Amino acid sequence: METDALPLERGGVEMTPLLQPAAPPPVHAVSQENLTPTHQKQQLMRRVRSVQDAAKHGLLLSSQTRSTSRPGQYGAVNDPYSSQFTFSVRDNFNSSDPLAVPQLNTRKLKSLLLDVVVNGTSGVIAFLLSSTLAVSCASVVVGHGTPLASVIAHFIDINLLGTAVLSVVLAWQSCAPWTLGAIDVFVAPVMAEMAEKISHHLHGNLEEVVPTTVVMVAITSMVLGLVFFLMGLFRVTSIANYMPYPVIAGFLSGIGAQLMKNGVHMASSKAVTAAFFTWKVQLLLLPAVAFAGLARLGQYLKFPVAFSFPCLLALSLVGFQVVASMYGSSMEQLSKEGWVFSWDPVVVADTPMWFPWAEIDFKHVHWHTLTHECMEFMVSLIILGALKYSVATTSLSTLFGREISPDNEMRVIGLANLASGLMGCCGGCHYLSAMGIMKQFDAHEKVPALVCAFLVVVLWMVGIRMLQFVPKFIFGGLLLSVGLHFLEAYLVTPFHFLKPIEKATVVLITSSFLIIGMLVSVALGIIISMIELIWRIHAVGCVHHETTGALTRSAVDRTPEQTAYLDSEGSAIFVLRLQGYLFFGTSVNILERIETRVHSLDFPKLKFVIIDFGLVPSFDATALLNFRKTSALADMYMFDIYFCGLKPEIELALRQNHYSQRVHLLSSDVDIALEICENELLPDDIVLTPQTPRPGKSLNEWKRMSQLELWEHFMTASPEHDGTASYQKLLPLAAYLDIVVVPNGSQLVPERLRDDTYFICFGYMNFVTDSEFSNAHNIPGIRYSDIDGGAGYHDVNENDEGDTNEMNGVFNRRKLSFVVPEESQWTPFTTSKSRLLKIGPGSVITPNVAGMDPDYKYFATSDCVMLRLRAVAMETLEARAPHTAVAVLKLINVRLASRFRHSSKRVSQMSSLLYK
Repeated sequence: METDALPLERGGVEMTPLLQPAAPPPVHAVSQENLTPTHQKQQLMRRVRSVQDAAKHGLLLSSQTRSTSRPGQYGAVNDPYSSQFTFSVRDNFNSSDPLAVPQLNTRKLKSLLLDVVVNGTSGVIAFLLSSTLAVSCASVVVGHGTPLASVIAHFIDINLLGTAVLSVVLAWQSCAPWTLGAIDVFVAPVMAEMAEKISHHLHGNLEEVVPTTVVMVAITSMVLGLVFFLMGLFRVTSIANYMPYPVIAGFLSGIGAQLMKNGVHMASSKAVTAAFFTWKVQLLLLPAVAFAGLARLGQYLKFPVAFSFPCLLALSLVGFQVVASMYGSSMEQLSKEGWVFSWDPVVVADTPMWFPWAEIDFKHVHWHTLTHECMEFMVSLIILGALKYSVATTSLSTLFGREISPDNEMRVIGLANLASGLMGCCGGCHYLSAMGIMKQFDAHEKVPALVCAFLVVVLWMVGIRMLQFVPKFIFGGLLLSVGLHFLEAYLVTPFHFLKPIEKATVVLITSSFLIIGMLVSVALGIIISMIELIWRIHAVGCVHHETTGALTRSAVDRTPEQTAYLDSEGSAIFVLRLQGYLFFGTSVNILERIETRVHSLDFPKLKFVIIDFGLVPSFDATALLNFRKTSALADMYMFDIYFCGLKPEIELALRQNHYSQRVHLLSSDVDIALEICENELLPDDIVLTPQTPRPGKSLNEWKRMSQLELWEHFMTASPEHDGTASYQKLLPLAAYLDIVVVPNGSQLVPERLRDDTYFICFGYMNFVTDSEFSNAHNIPGIRYSDIDGGAGYHDVNENDEGDTNEMNGVFNRRKLSFVVPEESQWTPFTTSKSRLLKIGPGSVITPNVAGMDPDYKYFATSDCVMLRLRAVAMETLEARAPHTAVAVLKLINVRLASRFRHSSKRVSQMSSLLYK
């Protein structure tokens, strides 16, 4: 029944039926549901969001008709006597249409009957498949012509009870839809080998062989269950999530091929040999093929599976019995001809209700034989089973198109195997083929498994005689139909979007699935996928970007002469930005790029190579060997190599190997490496060497200079210095300037940058901005440190009386105690500070640039001596010396235009070298 909800005064809602209730769809359990008791939750299927919407639908209430019941959970009215119908329109509805209630009951009855038919049919089909599989696995374990073959009834009993236990536990705990448990055909052949070893070691004495083999089956199930449970508990199953899709598709299509093979063998009882191609055998196979063909035809024509499949099943069973009666064939004759199962009547009659722990004598169990003869098989079974179930649980998400945790499914399989082993039965896992049938039926996600478990328990109690009335071609046809569905979904359909090598991988896994086995075929597919992956990674390469010094510059503020020289000769600097893990498939690309650049005639002689490791997490020994080869190239062709952006572990690994003197290791980023190479490339006649002060004396000399002397030094270093009248007009500005000393590592106060102008006379500063990764102090690789109160800059001419407020705020030394290193520190995929510009003597820090955004900061990379033009002083200058003020404004505007050109070029360069 669908519901509407109207808002009440206190946030509650009242429930009412729709005026025209539609037939509710079948109620299906979601994959997260289990069978444990939970609190009932009411779901509001439809909500009327406003009173106008309610009036539009004729559902508006007056205040007299509202219920006085208190809102229950989620605000819904909870009155068992009112049945949650509180609108007065209900009476009008029922009185105006007296047939509405009978019609509604009829629809409910039809829906209920449909659910019963769908879930019952699904459970019966799952029962037929799982019971047949249990009997088949029992025959595999005991073998043919062995002493254990005479007591196959005991092992059929074990497998039937184990199937019921697996189905109940998986339906209870698994998150996969339509979960069904069954004996795993993968374990049966290994157990058969172990049973043969036990029988041979005990000389065929059934009094000792039978109990020892039964205990072996139980112990194997418990050991496997414990291993699988621990794998799911510690989340190691998720490694199978990295399985390539062609491997998963090949695995599922291989299951389909195996199901078709088993279906053919089930219907004909013959292997594909010369005896298979006889008219007698083909006559047994044709009904199974017809059954599978009709089942698939009904699905192609979109007949309701809940109707078509039960009809096909009933018609096949009744038709077989009618035809057998017409020809007067007895059950013995049908069994001899291969139409039904040919079980020994004595075996069928002797199938007990519970053989383990009730019929065996534990005194006859040979523990020495178990530990010595079966240990090697147990280890192999654990390894192969872990691999197989990892792939199987991972394929559940692909099979059902929803997110299913492989770790949870592995844990549930472990619990099911532990429970089955403790009851003395054989373990198993998800029955994927039967789950595929449940999916096609769109049945309830839990009920068919319980129906199947109930029928299996009934069969376990009354014996397996009833299975002899079902013809084998029905079982074979079911397997053929499901196998064909798997092949169509995971072999044919992927061919529309897979690449040729991936198509070949799927076909190879599917074909080898039948020839050499499941695990070997999956391993072969993984190897092929790995080879393809290495080839494709090699084609992509490890070089994210390559450029030259003519196209990419450092953030240093250069003079026009230096810029022109770097434009013409900057190609002598070769920059390689690497990406990803460097291994044998990609690292050779570095050597190839450098060799190509060395022998190129389109660029000047190579002098510097910068290799940026900012995007490299690590590398292998082959990459280290290739780095040694680049060192040999540097010695041979006389160029220097700078490794920058190095993580500590990468730098340590590189330093532990011998390199030539031309190889330099830098922990700083590529911007610092570019600055070093540019300084080395520039000739001495146009480069401005850093004016580094001598210890103590030279810096004090700069501090003792007057404003006029410092202003003359600034004008000398300024690129606009040309000795013209404009220069003469700027000289009077010295009287309006203050001297500011900024110690190394200190930051200019952002509040003062908003209004004041600074002229750098001595030292260098970095104009930096915070990256998006440096907002939190707990980011690995970004170091924040505090220093004492001596940091910050000191204003030599500061007036104590006039600047009291400034000293309390702007010049608070503790506020200036934030220190960044001289070089940008490396962090994964970015740096803590992004240097936008490096400025030195002759540069101007203009107002309204950094002060507008607190993320932009100026840090001194050496002791700096600057001149400051206050906003108040600028106003005084405009009043007293307007010509000088105009010259100053012209200088500032020229610098702003130059800064804009530099910023535009810098943005273009950085956009081509983005880490992301």
